[in-house]
Amino acid sequence: MSTAQRSDPVSREMQNAFVDGQLDAAEWAALLERIGSDADLRIEICELRATQDMVRNAYADVMPRARPAAAGWRSWGLAATLLACVAAGWFAHGLLETGRGPVGASGAAALRSVDANRILVHVSSGQRESLRTALDEVEDLLRSARTAGRGVEVEIVANSTGLDLLRSDASPYLARVSALRREFPNLTFFACNQTIERLRERGVTVDLLPGVHVAPSALDQVVKRLHGGWVYIRA
Repeated sequence: MSTAQRSDPVSREMQNAFVDGQLDAAEWAALLERIGSDADLRIEICELRATQDMVRNAYADVMPRARPAAAGWRSWGLAATLLACVAAGWFAHGLLETGRGPVGASGAAALRSVDANRILVHVSSGQRESLRTALDEVEDLLRSARTAGRGVEVEIVANSTGLDLLRSDASPYLARVSALRREFPNLTFFACNQTIERLRERGVTVDLLPGVHVAPSALDQVVKRLHGGWVYIRA
């Protein structure tokens, strides 16, 4: 990418496409590189993501929230913005160092080309096909690594509607998740506590599958792992 191209402003449409995961691998990688080196752009992206989250949260309940709860959502949005900025910086930095290309751009299928030994898979969609694909790819990776004698650690962290994967009262893959846990001790599942609390505020009882860990939030877990040198995959 030339200097002139780097200096061109990134359109709002392109920023939205990045946040929504609608770019192809080449576009995603190019924009991620710019985010890693452009603090102003990074802030714009982070603010855009936080704004979208707050809009979704505002319409999450049928009944309107009381004023104190609304203030809580604003505080959460600010915290998410700050954490997202940290995550974006470390995510870009890690990818540029590995030279493995746009890991995270193409969803769970990107696992096929990952040769890292510590991988975090982020599941945020409860769509049955998305969950099945994520489990298929993780299982294929773990089996291949075991056959090759390669030590691999994989974590699956679930939030938003993706939390359904780890709920004993909602998961379409109860038996499969349990079987994967038994077969692969190097596979760990984390549930997002923020998602759990939001569901409980709405009167939803959340029962997690046995052996599932709880992280303060999915974002906290992502930032923690990125700092530790893990590779991030968004399913």
